[in-house]
Amino acid sequence: MSLTKLEQQEMRQITAMLSSRIELNKDLPEMVFRDSGLEFYFFERPLLSNVDVLDDLLCSSFKVFSTRAFALFSAPLANICYLFDGENIQKGVEELSVGFRDFFKGTVNYPVIMGNVSFDWLLFESAYEEYGVLALDSQQASNEFSEFLSCNLISSPVFQSLKGHDKALDKIIAAFHTYFERI
Repeated sequence: MSLTKLEQQEMRQITAMLSSRIELNKDLPEMVFRDSGLEFYFFERPLLSNVDVLDDLLCSSFKVFSTRAFALFSAPLANICYLFDGENIQKGVEELSVGFRDFFKGTVNYPVIMGNVSFDWLLFESAYEEYGVLALDSQQASNEFSEFLSCNLISSPVFQSLKGHDKALDKIIAAFHTYFERI
């Protein structure tokens, strides 16, 4: 099956569980993640346009954590939520990417929140920032998944090291640094 659009009740359950992990009334560059002990990784948005990276991210997540993953749009209004079941991930990612090109015919908006259903990792992408953030629970982090993220996304130390190369990027990094202490 690969990708399933959730019914309203299931979507509300995910949104309710998410509210203990993410402050849905905030937006980047503010700290949107509630938990401590997180590793942060940054990426240029929109991630849904980078099908290869998203496919690899979800494949790695299924391999390491063995749990389903979700993509939630327009939180906290939560218009649409999709669930990846681990089967034919590439097809599901392509379907999601195609739908997102026109915001599912104008029915969804930012933010985009993705993660696995056990919340080992959560990804937050805003309409207002050039970069999105993936937060990984350090206690649940496996070396394999952390290595994947370090190779495919921008780790906090690398993100900070980009400062000084471009004035616009410097402003972005400074804004995130204000809220994300570990950068």
